[in-house]
Amino acid sequence: MGTRTATAAIVLTLLTNAAAAQQPTTTARVGMLCPTRCAGIGYTAFDDELRKLGWIEGRNLTVERKGAEGRYERLPELAAELVRSKPDLIIAASPEPARAAKGATTEIPVVFSFVADPVGVGLVQSLAHPGGNVTGVTSLVPGSYLGKNFEVLRELLPTAKRVAVLMNPANSVSSLRLLLELPTAIQYGFQADVIEARTQEELPGAIAKAKALGADALLSVGDPVLNTPSNRIPDLATQAALPAIYQTREVVQAGGLISYSPDFLGVARRHAHFVDRILRGASPSNLPVEQPTKYELIINLKTAKALGLTIPPSLLSQADEVIE
Repeated sequence: MGTRTATAAIVLTLLTNAAAAQQPTTTARVGMLCPTRCAGIGYTAFDDELRKLGWIEGRNLTVERKGAEGRYERLPELAAELVRSKPDLIIAASPEPARAAKGATTEIPVVFSFVADPVGVGLVQSLAHPGGNVTGVTSLVPGSYLGKNFEVLRELLPTAKRVAVLMNPANSVSSLRLLLELPTAIQYGFQADVIEARTQEELPGAIAKAKALGADALLSVGDPVLNTPSNRIPDLATQAALPAIYQTREVVQAGGLISYSPDFLGVARRHAHFVDRILRGASPSNLPVEQPTKYELIINLKTAKALGLTIPPSLLSQADEVIE
């Protein structure tokens, strides 16, 4: 055996032994509570990261998935069903599932992700000291996140005066964020009109209302119900010749114009690490809530062309991804 081959074999053995040492020794049972379906690229990133951490579904992990199919009123019932099955942990993706899970148990650990303001909606006592049985990963750093969206819109549309802000009033975090951050629109010279939609069926009427109010642009506040399927709002906005900014990259990849958002796949992967640590014995009350460290600006030039827009070079130079 040559020197290089022997060295490679030693490295492989060490890596294999290290991986084996990290393998969980017990089988874990977890419940997953989702606002629509427990599927999509974020869930795939989460599952992939969990496998890297040694948790393999069907081998040492069983997962009971419950999706509300966009009906938030069903979440408390679904959370109660999960609690009755006595899992080791409940995974909650987005604010309303997290609130339902917290309301259903004070004993089973709950690990959330994609929650913008877990303190504001009462999930944890503080980011540094969650307390109780709930912790996880936020989707925002507290502050003027909507302000950054208005800033991008102002750079994109220097003469625009009116922005329609599309939100789901059933989403507690969206309601809280608008209350706290909507006044920042004035700083960028916009009049902001809040347009509500609770279901996919209400979206055509909401977009029509935005046009009737004379909106020059649309700001879609992220919500799992309204963003499923990802192309629904972009299709309606493009048909209405309404430039729009979104808060998930998937929507822009599906035809939206532009998005400014955290690295949601990174958030999903960090979510898996919280699950891993708690399944290995950590207490959620002692695990500080993590905040995203990376934000992404995604621009779809195909959609810009369809809308007759020229993206300013200053925005293009900031983009993390440009879809051509």
